[in-house]
Amino acid sequence: MRVLIDGNVREPLSPAEEQDVRQFRAEESVEGSVLSADEATEAHASQTKLLFMILWAFVAIVAAVIASLAEPADQALVFAGAVVIVGALGAFFAFSLWRRKRNWQRDLPRRLAGLAPANTVIGVTPAGVAVAGQIFPWPTLAIEQVELAKFGGRYRTMFTLERLTLAGPGGVVVLDPGLMKNGHLIIGNAWRRMRLAGSGGTV
Repeated sequence: MRVLIDGNVREPLSPAEEQDVRQFRAEESVEGSVLSADEATEAHASQTKLLFMILWAFVAIVAAVIASLAEPADQALVFAGAVVIVGALGAFFAFSLWRRKRNWQRDLPRRLAGLAPANTVIGVTPAGVAVAGQIFPWPTLAIEQVELAKFGGRYRTMFTLERLTLAGPGGVVVLDPGLMKNGHLIIGNAWRRMRLAGSGGTV
């Protein structure tokens, strides 16, 4: 099994690190579908934009409260400073959004490679991974490659599942949460089942 973290090949995760892989709720069955490139791009942009808008609004509210609590003689200066800070933060978020869109578009061809065609029904069941009605039984599958993103600070690290490639006699199944409806639930439960089964050895 090949392990990539932030795009770099590395040694398998230790048991302690594996515990830090972000898990979504366990489900017996989860069904979704493969998104088209346009649908996935729109969903990715919308989620990022919403997050930035929430953060910007929170900072703007805090800045407005601080300005309103300032001494009357200093209020105009504090308010002007708050406007500058909020404006600069908005510009930073706009630039970050543009950069994330550019990186997404650049990486999209690679992420689409090996994935089932758009609108294909895909999911996990107690029997295995289901792709367009075909069941790939859990006991026959092995983890060929897992891609993770690393987050955290000095004392705690978290990993999120970015892509999971499973291989078996019936073929190869690629799971990419950014390109599937219910993608995080699907890939999370597939990862959980494969690790509980000990498939592919210790990550």
